[in-house]
Amino acid sequence: MDLMNRQEFLKKCQFPKEWRAWEMLPSAILEELYKSYTSDTEPDVNDGGYRNFRLDAFFHWLEGDLTEEQIKKLFRLSFLEKSGKYMRSSINRHKDCTEPLRKELFGYTQKEIPRFTKNKLAEILHFPKEWLEWKMYPESIFFAHRKQFQPGNESDSENERNETFHHWFLKLVKLSHLDPDPTMAKDVRDHINKHKNCTSKVKQLLQQQP
Repeated sequence: MDLMNRQEFLKKCQFPKEWRAWEMLPSAILEELYKSYTSDTEPDVNDGGYRNFRLDAFFHWLEGDLTEEQIKKLFRLSFLEKSGKYMRSSINRHKDCTEPLRKELFGYTQKEIPRFTKNKLAEILHFPKEWLEWKMYPESIFFAHRKQFQPGNESDSENERNETFHHWFLKLVKLSHLDPDPTMAKDVRDHINKHKNCTSKVKQLLQQQP
């Protein structure tokens, strides 16, 4: 295709200026992106679809060996995207992300994970501070989360938070069955049933008779 079409494609991709300023858009990557674009008979370019080409460029880098400087640049570029936390998670898992570099970028090393305090892990897993202030993050769940945590798990932390919601929902359902006011207790169960974090296990308990 002609140069004008290529330039129009890159304009639609809306790469932040930092990509070029930091020399993170070499011709090989641009050519690969353009081939992907032209080979797709129905490219998903609506509703921000061109953003996918920026992500393709980002993950193209992660497929190979990286220098410390390149990792730092990718880390900074991730903050310019809505899906930045998932991009940073991939950086954290990359084989070339050394322990000193992980400490600099993410604030911890892999060796420090078994010594995480509850405050530290809750912060990394994106628990709002109220979970700790209201004593809603039990020791048993904290220890389980810390044991299974690996570098890069920050991006999937909704699983840990959902598990903690689940822990309390189960207790609340059980308490509702013990309440002396059945009308009020049913109302509580109805609210729990409608909550986005209400899992199939909780729904099953909601249907059980006390």
